[in-house]
Amino acid sequence: MAEEMGEHKVAEIPEFRVKYNDVFSLRNLYMMMRLTLLAEGWKGSGGEEDGSDFEIYYSENIFQKAGHRGGKEMWVYWRLNKDFGPANRVNAYFKEYLDIDMHMVYMADVEMVHMGKKMMAQKGEIEIFFRPYLKGDMEGKWGKHPFLRHLRPVYEDRFMRVEIEKKEKDLWREAYRIQNTVKQYLELRNFAAIPQEQFFARRLGYEGSV
Repeated sequence: MAEEMGEHKVAEIPEFRVKYNDVFSLRNLYMMMRLTLLAEGWKGSGGEEDGSDFEIYYSENIFQKAGHRGGKEMWVYWRLNKDFGPANRVNAYFKEYLDIDMHMVYMADVEMVHMGKKMMAQKGEIEIFFRPYLKGDMEGKWGKHPFLRHLRPVYEDRFMRVEIEKKEKDLWREAYRIQNTVKQYLELRNFAAIPQEQFFARRLGYEGSV
């Protein structure tokens, strides 16, 4: 009800996915995604500059090898948003959102040799879902007004339709670019070390891995 009275979805973009089943560095994948999203201007609910508030949910189950391939199953949810710029009346009406869900199964630590050096990585299957959408009436000036809320559908359909379609296309391109960046990164099998102090995934248990 709160969303109906104020901010509400005005456009949903079809979901993008990346699926990968092989050896990869979960720690480095996290860092690459975080840095990419920060560079694109995305932020978490608290607006932390280092992206430490991207993650809103993490769960982990460990399975034994008995009727199951074993390893860890993990779910990770990131919730991101982004303001439009420059600041003006039209841009202030809208905001971009991006939900990223990561599902990992059969995950296990493995030792490997990369460029002559032994290091730890992970082997398993990961699927990443990207769900972008656009919200409008962010300040609630229409939805919370007893008279204007009845006119909001007309206002958006007649006076904001071109702007909504433009922002929807821009959001589609941006989400596709992020999805493609993640896909290419995994296919490169990049195991290069990333400075530990930059890594923010606090609960994954791979802090010492590269």
